Formats: sequence, C-alpha cells, structure tokens
Amino acid sequence: MLCQTLLMLTLPVKSPAMRPASVGSVDSDVRPVRCHWETAPSRPLCDEVIEGIEAAWSLQVDGLGWPEPIGDDDGILDVYVSSDAGGGAYAYGPWEDAEVIDGRMASPAYIVIDPAFETWIYWTMLHEFNHVLQYSIDVSESRYVAWEGTATAVESWSDPDLLPMDDYIVDFQATPWVGLLGDGWMLEEDYGIWSLYEYGAAMWLFHLDATTGDGAGSAGLDLWLNNAQPSWDNEPDFIDAAGMATGNWVDGWMDFSMDRVAVGTANTPDWAATYGDSKFAIGVERSARADELPLSVTPAFMPFQTGAVYVEVTGLTPGQTLVVEADGDPSVRWAVFAVDGDDGDWSEGPSVEWAVQSETVTVGAVNLGPEGFDADDPIEAAGLQLKVRLGGDSEASDEGTKVTGCACSAQSLPSGSPWVWALLLSIVGAARRSSSEDKGLRALRR
Repeated sequence: MLCQTLLMLTLPVKSPAMRPASVGSVDSDVRPVRCHWETAPSRPLCDEVIEGIEAAWSLQVDGLGWPEPIGDDDGILDVYVSSDAGGGAYAYGPWEDAEVIDGRMASPAYIVIDPAFETWIYWTMLHEFNHVLQYSIDVSESRYVAWEGTATAVESWSDPDLLPMDDYIVDFQATPWVGLLGDGWMLEEDYGIWSLYEYGAAMWLFHLDATTGDGAGSAGLDLWLNNAQPSWDNEPDFIDAAGMATGNWVDGWMDFSMDRVAVGTANTPDWAATYGDSKFAIGVERSARADELPLSVTPAFMPFQTGAVYVEVTGLTPGQTLVVEADGDPSVRWAVFAVDGDDGDWSEGPSVEWAVQSETVTVGAVNLGPEGFDADDPIEAAGLQLKVRLGGDSEASDEGTKVTGCACSAQSLPSGSPWVWALLLSIVGAARRSSSEDKGLRALRR
C-alpha cells in the first residue's frame, strides 16, 4: 500500500480549491461520488474507482457503522485519477472545521490515486475511503499509528479476505521499542531502518477489538469516535481514546505488550491466528540461557514512550523464581513484566518477581512516559538496563557484562548510574517529520 495520507497532513494548509487537474469526470449512480481523470487514457480507471468506493461505503458505513463522510460544498466525494499522487494514493482534507457546532474538528476530504499505481483499486479504495471517514471525525490527531493502523485494520474488517501484508506485521513486531508514537518515516530518517511500522499497528487494533470490541471491527470506530474533539487542541488523543475502551490505557497497553509475545509461536492467540509463522515473532534484545544469569542487557535502541524491550530466558526449571528489574531513567515510569506460556504478570515499578512454570520465559520493560505523559509530547527515548536474575542470586554486575547492541565493551562506557550513560545513547525523535520534500521522495517507495 503506497498511502501518502499522513504525508499530506505534514504539509502546510492547502486551499480547498487546490485540487488535481481534471479534464473529465463521471458520477456514481448510487452514492454521492465523482471520479475525475487527468488524461483521457485514465478514463477507464474511474469505473473501477467508483465501484471500489461504492463497495467501501457499503462495507464501512452501512456495515461497520462509521458515520457518513462529510461532503464538501457540492456534497460530493471526489476522487482524482492523477499523477499528483506521486506513484501512490492519498486522502486529503483542508485544515478547517467543516461544522463548528458539531463537536468535532472534522473536514471533508478527497482521494487521489496515480494511474501508474500498480495496485488492486478495490483494496486501495477500502483504505483511502477509511481515511476520508477519519477526516470526518478528527483532523487534529497527529500520530501515524492511529491513521494508518486503523485504515489497514478496517481493510480486513471490511473484507475478511484482505489481510494486512506480512511485511507490515513483521516490521511492527521487529521494533517494539518504537511503541505507539513512532512510525516508519521516523525509523528510516533517524535510524536508517526501512519499515512499514504504522501499517503493522493494525495488529494492535485487532487485539483491541478482540478485548474491547465485537471482534468485527467496532474497536476501530470506537477509537476514532472517542478521539474526537472540537478544536486543534488534540485532547483526547488516540491513547486517551484507547484508555476509554480498556478502562486505563496502561492496563490495555500492557495486556497487548504481553499478549504479542505469543504471536509467531505455537501458542499464537486467536486474535492473531493468521500470524503463527515464526517470522511474526516479537523482536527480542537477547535470548539467554538460565545458566547465564544474572544478566544485564542494554538495548540497541532505547525505548520511546510506550515502547518495550524484550529478553528471552531459556533452560529454566519450574519452581525457580525469576527477578526482573528495569534500571532506567528515573524521570519516566517503567512497567516490568514476565510472560510464561499463557500466563504472566507485570508491575508498574522497578521490578517484578515471577514463579517459573515452564522452560522459557520472556521478560521485559515498557516505557510508560513521565508523570503527566501525553501522546502529543515529543517522542523521546529513555535510557534503560534490563537486569534479570534468579531468586537468591546477587544482582548482575555491570562490570564485564555484555552490552547488547552497542559496538563497545562495558568497560569502555562512562562511569555512573547505568541509565545516565544509556540516556546518552538515546535519540530524540520529532512528533512529525520536518522535511516534507524529503518525505515526498521517500513516499515513492511506500
């Protein structure tokens, strides 16, 4: 999916009149939809586009219950078959509130698809039409995961035969330290990691729907309806909205952070049943044997707010006690967890103890952000060492400990509390990318 909707959101406000050129158009017979073509050879594509939008409207509005899209001045949803899409497709709405008194900072939107885009138009229209519906609820949401994760999940909720592409889920599972605030643009620009992360966040939406929704997609709609607000003050944001569904966003996110450990294993849960192959397994910082404990692991990449770090411990004996400690930046809250088969536990605080039940246990820590954390805060990594030992063993010593992901030995690191030097390795991201021109070039690869 070469969707550039979020790229368009990073651009300055456009005039509603600044639309792609059109030399002709055709209207749907059953919906207020009009398809425009830029050149005569593109005319036949409009028939497929209209058919795709008609199907998306029926599946998402009539079927899933999303509110109808806000119409523009003529009440028509416009789709442009135009090279303005830069090789892909996007939905765009002007940054203006369509109706001040309705309690939503919402806008009409239109869709642009490049005639050279090699895609299944029906699939693309399911995705882009959902962005139009998102614009009709909340234009002020800033995080890519909310937009692209939802639209990707809605593809499947609209048509169960359409599953998110494997690469999406692989990328999302491979970099759990990114959490809910980061995205593939940031990973590529700041870390050189090519990723479709935000699309893979559909897996989080599937979990949210399985635990709080009807199992058929109601959680995606609830997330956006609960996310709505009447102004550019993005409160509530999408994490607040998730908390409305789960009762507390931390509880819900920790449930997912632990449940995703089973994805890609023989115990893959029903909500992720399609992703039982090992390529979908969670990315772990290190897999260590019990006889290597005590162990102190420094992540290759420090976790952002809501980001998680995982370590797998094998060769354990049932009845042993595993002690896990997050020795991290004291300015943020940490949650520490242990996952043991279908069981597990977590604690908000520096450590957790777990009575081992099986040979392999996955442990880790989640950066919950500082007190007063808000999803619109700048993305910021927090230093961490994850310490793991057996009950009765002394704490792991930093001296001589292998530092996972660092091209240096522990002895060469600066002295002082481990989180201090770890913080020096962290990288601060931005809530939105600063260079629209560069993003446009990268978008051609999406």
